[in-house]
Amino acid sequence: MLFPVAGSKLFIADEEVPSHMPPASVPDAAWVEVGEAEALGVLGGRYELEEAHYMSDAPDGGYMAVKGVHRPETMQVILGLDPLDPGQIILRKAYRSREAFPFRLLFADGVTERRWFAMVMSIGDVFDAANNVMRLQADLHPVANPHR
Repeated sequence: MLFPVAGSKLFIADEEVPSHMPPASVPDAAWVEVGEAEALGVLGGRYELEEAHYMSDAPDGGYMAVKGVHRPETMQVILGLDPLDPGQIILRKAYRSREAFPFRLLFADGVTERRWFAMVMSIGDVFDAANNVMRLQADLHPVANPHR
């Protein structure tokens, strides 16, 4: 099954929910849409590579590799800059906070979603091409695996 991304909506909650709680525990009324979403980045993770080299006459030549520590990828979100957008205001508040905030990505079908907690690690104006509008870039670092 394919999931169209066009028409998806990004939400943030300005709600005190401990990050050890599931994101599903965020009340529906707490979600605020982050307006003007243009690019939603990647939500996932990667493992560090642990390598070992040792003396051996074996066919592998004395090399071994295994998965190490799992680390979430930082999700880079690009938005059309709107300083009056309630979701972007909460996003800036999350950037100034040391706490993780709940996020929700609702796909175009209105049913399929991802929910996760993330710390907003960076935020900045993107000027891009001179014939375009100013954008806002936010880097979201998940603190737990996304819930489906």
